[in-house]
Amino acid sequence: MRVKVSMVGLLEGVLPAGKDVIEAESMTVGGVLDTLVMRYGSIAADKLRDGTDLREGLSLLVNGRNVLSLPDKFQTKLEDGDEIVITVRVSGG
Repeated sequence: MRVKVSMVGLLEGVLPAGKDVIEAESMTVGGVLDTLVMRYGSIAADKLRDGTDLREGLSLLVNGRNVLSLPDKFQTKLEDGDEIVITVRVSGG
């Protein structure tokens, strides 16, 4: 299966051209983050992870839905063709 990963805003420099495709037989959202850290090393780890959690201030969307709103959060199983977008959280008023 293939999952498309994009990073926007200040995170674009982590991935070549700001995007990548990850292929595996089965995958969770957390597994995608682990794969990105393995592929891109310390730059990905420093920008994306705080220990085993997503770094504070970032948002991760799975097919347009915030991962934190999904029942299984980072253990959510992905399907072929799913899209993940990681971006810096925006706030204001």
